[in-house]
Amino acid sequence: MSLINDMLRNIEAKRPDDPARQNLQREIRSLPAAPAGAGRWLKPLLLVAVPVLLAAGLHANGQLFTLLGMSSEAPPVAPPAPVVVPVPAPLPAPAVAVVDDKPVEESDLRLAPNLAVLPLPAAPILAVPDPVVSAPLPAVAKPETLSAPALQPAPAAPVGPVKIEKSLVLATARDRADAEFRRAENAFAAGRGAEGIEGLRAALKQDPAYVPVRQMLLRQLLEMRKIDEAMTVLQEGLELQPAQTGWAMSLARLQLEQHDIAAADRTLARSQVYAEASADYAGFQGHVKSRLGANRAAVTHYQRATRLAPNEGRWWLGLGLAQEADGRLPEAKESMRRAIATATLSVELSAVAEQHLR
Repeated sequence: MSLINDMLRNIEAKRPDDPARQNLQREIRSLPAAPAGAGRWLKPLLLVAVPVLLAAGLHANGQLFTLLGMSSEAPPVAPPAPVVVPVPAPLPAPAVAVVDDKPVEESDLRLAPNLAVLPLPAAPILAVPDPVVSAPLPAVAKPETLSAPALQPAPAAPVGPVKIEKSLVLATARDRADAEFRRAENAFAAGRGAEGIEGLRAALKQDPAYVPVRQMLLRQLLEMRKIDEAMTVLQEGLELQPAQTGWAMSLARLQLEQHDIAAADRTLARSQVYAEASADYAGFQGHVKSRLGANRAAVTHYQRATRLAPNEGRWWLGLGLAQEADGRLPEAKESMRRAIATATLSVELSAVAEQHLR
């Protein structure tokens, strides 16, 4: 019984607010003391009965707890009232602007408001440009959800080595003449003379004033003894460049070989103004004038030659012969002696000078 009393006291202690607490205390009374000798059998009985009662109470769906004013089941709990969450109104889709073909959301536009009014870039070829609008644009799908336009497959790479043809664009006539000149030199080096000459002629067609090309062509023609062709090339060159005194002397010699003395004289006279400082040119003019019988003119040219080259015996000998033919014998003998004194005459010319001194 003391165990039951302890349980009851514990229950009451846990329920200080129970309104029947005072009445329950008044109703509970202590049991009278057990008669003597009863303790010997009461304690074993309680040790057996209490567990049995507890088990039976539990098995009987909590009747023991009901007897004691308790319930084995938890009191029913009312379900919580449903919480009504207000559904927010759908937000407007973010405005999207396009800058440099990339979408810019509204949050970015707040950071850079000027972007909303920028004009769209120029549309590429075969594309239709979008109109520029100031109002927010309708919502668009994310870039990754947009279907990419069909792309044309790249052409397959050619199989095997690719041949790249280079076409050299020559800007000037001299450049084109240089190219022909190089081809002609290669042809001459390979022994193809006719091909080389054609190449030189082609170079002169591109640039007629190209002196080295004309010089090389003349040399090749003279070596082949093509005199007429060489004379034509010289005449064409002198028409363009009369200051080329070497070409004038070469043409005059060829004309002398052709017994055209008058033509040789004209050739030398045409370029004389460019050869006033050349003793060889003046001496050659004196020789042509002597062949023409113009002894006084010959004396003038020889005198200029001896002034330019006083140690050249040929010009003194020519001067002496021209003076002798012009009837100036004392001057002629003096010129002969000076010719021998130079010691530059060949054996044959020295013999001519000595003969005219006798």
